[in-house]
Amino acid sequence: MKKALVIIDYQNDFIDGALGFEKAKDTKEAIIKLASAFEGDIIFTLDTHDENYLSSKEGRNLPIKHCIKDTQGWQVPKELDPFLQKAKKVFMKNSFGSLEFALFLREQGYEVVEFCGLVSHICVFHNLILAHNALSEARLILHTNATASFDEELEKKAFDLLQAFWVELI
Repeated sequence: MKKALVIIDYQNDFIDGALGFEKAKDTKEAIIKLASAFEGDIIFTLDTHDENYLSSKEGRNLPIKHCIKDTQGWQVPKELDPFLQKAKKVFMKNSFGSLEFALFLREQGYEVVEFCGLVSHICVFHNLILAHNALSEARLILHTNATASFDEELEKKAFDLLQAFWVELI
């Protein structure tokens, strides 16, 4: 069975940087435990912006510079570096979801895709929906202890919608 673990945007700016929040810190050990025990491909997405971020649609709506490529905030915590180095693929994306990521999943033909990372109701949600469309027969799993949001109400709504789309929440 072909499996992948996708670590979405677990980057310093979302943990303790420009857009950091307490719950993001609490997921680190769960993500490391998942990645350490995982038997299959590991895939990362990295939120990636440039110095012109504030003039983008996202920047006009969320005017906080974050995940500027090659900065400390753009990087993953050092404890995740070993997994990043051996990742099957790393997607640098400048939007919530990555079409390139979805097409890669379809090309690879994964039967099970597990998700974790940040932020649960934004980038995790978007990329799960893309995976759902790219792999209509695949089993999709979200590790709720390894994802977080700064807004618990929106996170719950996102989880409810994901369950309605047959994503397994564990």
